[in-house]
Amino acid sequence: MGSLVVGSLMQAISWSGAAVVNLFVIGRDEAPMADSDFAVSGMRPDRVEVFPLRDDSVWDRTAAVREYDLVFNAPFPDLGAYVEACLRRAGSGADTVAWAAFEGSFHFDHLLTDDVADQIYGLCVNGRDPVVTWSSDVLKSEGWRRQVREARACLERAFPGAAEA
Repeated sequence: MGSLVVGSLMQAISWSGAAVVNLFVIGRDEAPMADSDFAVSGMRPDRVEVFPLRDDSVWDRTAAVREYDLVFNAPFPDLGAYVEACLRRAGSGADTVAWAAFEGSFHFDHLLTDDVADQIYGLCVNGRDPVVTWSSDVLKSEGWRRQVREARACLERAFPGAAEA
């Protein structure tokens, strides 16, 4: 992983001052993840903010949808390993899809769609290994959009009709 790519990623996730990893999780687990669940790869966020997300007009009510903002006040050495470990942990629940994305990318009308694929830098679908990339070339590629579409297809299988955009 080149320092230029990591540097631009750090700028993107640190636009507000602190570095914030935005992790989105959709699954059947009613209880939110605990702060201690994000102490992985030898790192622990300084603060974890949890936001339940809901859109009753389009969303399957059996799904628990949450955003976790993992806030770091100081730089950290291996962002890739950390995000991968968080995605693995978050994506371990039944019928769960988890992804890491830039601030402002989440909207129920655009869950894991092509138009936001280049804003999603990590994915994990229950039963699979997480995939993380920091390369802007990869994020803009057809291969990455295909991986995002596959995650959306898993979401639609788990919650039929729930992800209609």
